[in-house]
Amino acid sequence: MLSKEFEMKRTIRNLSLVLSLALVLSLAVPALALEVKGSYTEGMATATDGSAWGYVNASGIVSIPIRFEEASDFSLGVARVKEEGKYGLLRQDGLWLLEPLYDSLTAVDCGVYIAKRDGAWELLTVVPASGKDGATHQLYTGASSITVEQGTNGKEIVVRWADRDSVHIPLSSLPKTLSGLGVPFASFSLRSSRTASFSDVSGKDWFDLWVDLAYNLGLMEGPGDGTFLPYSTLTVGEALKMAAVLDSTYAGRTFTSGGDPWYTNAVNYCLTNGIITENTFNSYTRPITRAELALVLAATAPVRDAENINDPSRVASSIPDVSSGDFAASSIYTLYSKGIVSGSDKQLTFRPEAVITRSEVGAMVARIARPEQRILLWPSADSPTYYHAAGIQLSSATS
Repeated sequence: MLSKEFEMKRTIRNLSLVLSLALVLSLAVPALALEVKGSYTEGMATATDGSAWGYVNASGIVSIPIRFEEASDFSLGVARVKEEGKYGLLRQDGLWLLEPLYDSLTAVDCGVYIAKRDGAWELLTVVPASGKDGATHQLYTGASSITVEQGTNGKEIVVRWADRDSVHIPLSSLPKTLSGLGVPFASFSLRSSRTASFSDVSGKDWFDLWVDLAYNLGLMEGPGDGTFLPYSTLTVGEALKMAAVLDSTYAGRTFTSGGDPWYTNAVNYCLTNGIITENTFNSYTRPITRAELALVLAATAPVRDAENINDPSRVASSIPDVSSGDFAASSIYTLYSKGIVSGSDKQLTFRPEAVITRSEVGAMVARIARPEQRILLWPSADSPTYYHAAGIQLSSATS
């Protein structure tokens, strides 16, 4: 568990960042005096005033304050920054995923990082492991060295201590190792070698991040012609295939897409595993509504197992267009409670009868698979420990 002293320092640091963000966002002035460096990725670009670094959004507005000594491009939802001589990881709304505490911070794969802190080495993940006592912890700490080396069966992470045996972790088995160490949702591991490149998705698009994540995780693809079709609607059959992939990947069950017609195997999987019933849908080729998709996704194993990070009672009383007793209301409430959706506006409007685009779906499935990307609607000190900015949610709702 984190010490009270550490919590106090963290809160002070986070309040400082939040106040800076609030000032920048309230002014909402285009970054005319800033130089934007490089190209946009995942809706953001690095910018500098000549002495410090930060980030601007697609409109050229400063979205993360110009305050860092170093700032990398965003990739798969995270960016490495350096503040007061220490490295940390940010997500796009300014939340710390790893606070700036490290003398060095190097990405390996699958969301794993090698870090040096106060002379010792640590092996970190953006989603800490769950301990038997209910506390969260990082993978390995206090090591004398951590390196990536060529092993007998390929590259491996080697963790060494002065007074105990070393640990060897093959990179090829990282997801399995992370699961064994108690890292939640490790079956949905990000692979640095799998990058999205679609002709109809720009680095300035709000959904570029979600397309990157959904594609990297193997949850969504394009039709095979180099496009993603972000504005196209999702059909019932496509939704069931996605649900089958989510559920089988998380639960370790077997699913092979296909059949005649093409959605047959997905329908059968969802029927067998209780995601839908025989009477849920009478057509698999029409567009699915947002409420229907909520019904399907909420029945999958990863959503059922995800923790509530937003108060369910408050969720039920806050969504303006979904009332208790409405079709799929409990499923919709579940997605809000677990940080998977935030609505289509600041009022948390869900639009249950509307159809849904592939880009919006990408945001949903990415948040299901990656806990560190979920949305805190009303942050508090009790928010999960991988949201290290005292739980301040500053990003606009997009799904």
